[in-house]
Amino acid sequence: MNAHTDLIDRYFDAWNETDGARRRELIAATWASDADYRDPLMAGSGHDGIDAMIRAVQERFAGHTFRRSTDVDGFGNRLRFSWELLTPAGDALVKGSDFGTVDAHGRLQTVTGFLDQVPAGA
Repeated sequence: MNAHTDLIDRYFDAWNETDGARRRELIAATWASDADYRDPLMAGSGHDGIDAMIRAVQERFAGHTFRRSTDVDGFGNRLRFSWELLTPAGDALVKGSDFGTVDAHGRLQTVTGFLDQVPAGA
């Protein structure tokens, strides 16, 4: 497992963590303090903004989980990977691809997300 893969696996641990205190610990260990996340539907800046964004997704999709669906591809401080949002039954509801940059301390500086598959009418 490379450093980028370990980082992105922690990223998904944070997305799936429902305990607020533990999620904030994971965010602090994974994201730079001035990090920025953007996708077509939402955005979050800094640890508080990213935590609020994840909490909102968890409220909207209670019981759903995210998982990495590809290897993490990266070079230098840049990486990319794809993911799925799974229903409680294990079906992929949403699929996407994210691109990110890593700071000098090995934490995520930016993530830009793209939605590859969304449910009809969403």
